[in-house]
Amino acid sequence: MSIFIIWLRVIYKMSLRQHIRRVLNEEKISSKKNPVKIFYYNFLNEQPIEFEGLILVPNWDEVMIKWEVENPNDYSYSRVILKEVIQDEFKSFCSMTNTDYAKYNQYACLIENIPNGCYISKQDRKNIDKHGEQIKQVKFVGWDSRYRFDFDYEKTLIESFGNEIDILVIGNIRNLIQTNLNGGGTYPVNPRHFISDMTDTDFDLWKEELFNTLKDIYGIITANPRIYDNEYDFLNLNIQQSP
Repeated sequence: MSIFIIWLRVIYKMSLRQHIRRVLNEEKISSKKNPVKIFYYNFLNEQPIEFEGLILVPNWDEVMIKWEVENPNDYSYSRVILKEVIQDEFKSFCSMTNTDYAKYNQYACLIENIPNGCYISKQDRKNIDKHGEQIKQVKFVGWDSRYRFDFDYEKTLIESFGNEIDILVIGNIRNLIQTNLNGGGTYPVNPRHFISDMTDTDFDLWKEELFNTLKDIYGIITANPRIYDNEYDFLNLNIQQSP
């Protein structure tokens, strides 16, 4: 390929970018009252956004863009993560066209509601249940007391709101024994009360211990960038007696 042809292609690409920027700027000036429409037709070109195998599909209803999620490969995902992807696209548009992002964000980035703020795929659900069923006995030594109990796993509930992901492992807690390390003896404890009866120090240590006990379960979540952001998100882990 000659240098002249390469040069022509570079000029063409530069001219195309300049043309898109000029058109968007002109549209912004002539259509100030509806930049979201310009975002849909001229920036997105009515096309979906692909993110980690998920397809975010925009739908313009003459007032706002409503986004739907297509998930052909059945991945787990979080509504918060996907909304951030859409917002990043809109921020790029606003920067290019000098549009007020804060004013129009709610009209450009509305994504469909997802129960519990996240979707867990069939395979991830299967793996989570498999790891949950392997939890047969839990032992925990705090500052003030030592606890031991047998555990019959039932299910795991996962919710994602804001930057927090709640993982609640539910099952039947049996033979719960507490030993007071300050000479108070050993005695059975009602599994519905043992968390609330912990001292503040023991409760903090218990929350840390859950990161060891439940590591195989939450590891499925933290390894997935569609549902967990390693930089901003954090986990809230719990084991609870079934109703």
